[in-house]
Parts: sequence; C-alpha cells; structure tokens
Amino acid sequence: MNKKFLIFGLLGFFAIALVSAIAYYGFFSTTFSVVSAISVSDCSETIDGDVYGGEIVVGSECIITNNAPTERVISISNDANENINVEYRGSLILAKKDLTTWIPTEDTETINYIVSGDTFKVSNVPEGFIAVYYPNKNDYDYYDGVVVLADDVTMNLPIEDDLNGGDESDYCTNGDNPDATQCKGAKLWLVPNDAVVDNVINWGRASEFYFDTALIQYNTEGNIIISGGSSLAITPIYTIGDYVTGEQTITTTIA
Repeated sequence: MNKKFLIFGLLGFFAIALVSAIAYYGFFSTTFSVVSAISVSDCSETIDGDVYGGEIVVGSECIITNNAPTERVISISNDANENINVEYRGSLILAKKDLTTWIPTEDTETINYIVSGDTFKVSNVPEGFIAVYYPNKNDYDYYDGVVVLADDVTMNLPIEDDLNGGDESDYCTNGDNPDATQCKGAKLWLVPNDAVVDNVINWGRASEFYFDTALIQYNTEGNIIISGGSSLAITPIYTIGDYVTGEQTITTTIA
C-alpha cells in the first residue's frame, strides 16, 4: 500500500512540474547584426628619415566616416607627450555664389583650418582676403553683417547661439548648399581685406566674397558632430619641442 502511494505521489509531482513548464502563451526572438557607425581609414604610417626638435611634421590625411543615417558625436584624442603639440587640420572649399539663387559658382578657393587643437587657425588664405566666421543669429532672415575674424576666434565653433549649430539647422535642406552633407557647424567666408570695418562686412561687395559650401567645426577638446552619411578628413600636424629626442610613436584615437 505504501509503495502504491509513493508511485502516485511521484506521478503527481511530475504532472505539476509539466504544467508549470508550459505556463505561457508563446514567445518570440529577435536577431540583428550591429556594425560600427563610424569607420576610420587606415592612415598609420612611419615617417622616413630624421626629424629634428623644433620641426613640424605633417601626417597623412585620415577619413572619418559616419555610415549611419543619423548624426554621431566623436572624440579625437592622442597620447603625445607634453613637448609635442598635436593639431588636426581640415580643408574647406569656398565659392563665389550667384546672389540671386545662392547656388555656388565654379569660382572657388580652398583653405585649411584647425578642427581640433589649442588655437583656431585658418591657412592658405589668398592674398588680399581675410577669413571670417559668420554666425546666423536670431533667425535665418536676419542679417547684421557682424563677423568674427578667424584670427580673433577664441571659442569653439559654432558658438552656442549660432542657428547652424542647433537642432533646427536647415543647412542641408534649404536648397542653397546642394552638395553639403555636414549639417551642423560654422560658416567661414573669405572677404576682401578692406571689406571689413570694425568686424562688420560691407554687404555691397558680396559678389567678391567666397562663401561656405559646407559647415566646419572647431573644438579644443576634439568633440565633433558628424552628420549622418557624411565624412570628415583630418590631417595630424605635430609640432615638436626643441629638446625632444628619441623615437616617438603618437596614437590618435577616434572614440
């Protein structure tokens, strides 16, 4: 009699366990493959020959690409010792524009600017011109002609209240910049030297200006926004201290 009770008890236990094991209505699973939004071209290199203290070494251009359709924030940093200053240089095509349609013409100039470094600088400016930063403030239809000379920039670009740096920027969709992919940033222009008085430009000479065809960013900490589907080309510039000796390996990290 005890044996039969034991068998019945075990069967009852397994039945309860089986009911508990299937006590749900259903399930589903999702599988997807995640890839990195940011890719960086292979630009590692070894500089041949001797390099001396006090010299400037220009590295190879690196292309940082945002493969995602949405913007990403990247950080550019390096492990250089304190006696080697590292800057990252970008390039920008500026063009004269049809002042009726605002479409760029084929009359262009290419300048270089610092993307990240201790000081913002613009180089390769043609003779007779100066580089200026023009922030859009208040609204896009408001124009006051007030600019900041590139040599006088002491803040990150774009500044906080520049509409082109905010979430409402329409730079890539307003029809005036058909080839632009970088949708947030600052406008750099080239204007004749004598067309700026007290940081106000003479708009009557706008036909002589070389206007932005893309937006740029400058950040001392290396924090840069890259719009979806766009790329940023940077070239490292190494300024070597006078008393630096020995083999140097500097690694730039894009995070």
